[in-house]
Amino acid sequence: MEKHEFERLRAIFLKAFASVPDPLRDEIIAVIDGKPFSWSAAYLEVKKGTAKAHAILEQLKKNNVIE
Repeated sequence: MEKHEFERLRAIFLKAFASVPDPLRDEIIAVIDGKPFSWSAAYLEVKKGTAKAHAILEQLKKNNVIE
């Protein structure tokens, strides 16, 4: 994923995360390499800009969670 696309999806994800109610933040939204990621776990990866963040954002885009 290109840096521009990562930054665009990152901004969309962070905005979406801010509107997710606290009780739902423990819900699984992505599975990367067999490991489940909740909203909260995904948030930490995306904030840090890790390689897993790229995979999470790609999966969320593929599943139309973010566009």
